[in-house]
Amino acid sequence: RQQERPENFSFLWKRVLFVGIHMVTNSDADETNERVMDNIQWVNQNVEKHQMENIDAIFVMGNERLLATENIAFYEHFSNKKKNVDEWNDVLFVYSRRSGISGLSRDIGGVTDLHELRVGSEWPIMDVRVQTGNVAGIQFRTVSSRIGRASGSGGQDGVI
Repeated sequence: RQQERPENFSFLWKRVLFVGIHMVTNSDADETNERVMDNIQWVNQNVEKHQMENIDAIFVMGNERLLATENIAFYEHFSNKKKNVDEWNDVLFVYSRRSGISGLSRDIGGVTDLHELRVGSEWPIMDVRVQTGNVAGIQFRTVSSRIGRASGSGGQDGVI
């Protein structure tokens, strides 16, 4: 957990760095900007801690749209890293957020492998599987409401 923002968390699992950030808009613009800067720092600290050579994908769980005015500094920081820092070129960066309807926007702003995953409230729920190694990408599917049955038996598959 981040000391300054205990609601933020992270863990590395099977070469995927999962980072949870509280990306919200506050009534105080200074607080919002400070929160965004703390979130940028949190992602960077965790990449440094786990070392990029051990990471195939970074999966950030946020709240607000990636390209929302309040979050543009977050987007610009990581899009610049994807474009200008060699070790970031081969890493898949997915920003996930809550939305009314599930969907996927690929290569945000023309930046390769910078995606926004929108997680809707529809039922059945969405199952996100991050595949690393020789197959770079994220597989997502809706899961059948019957326990133990997944796509292929009524769900929808998609691969980033």
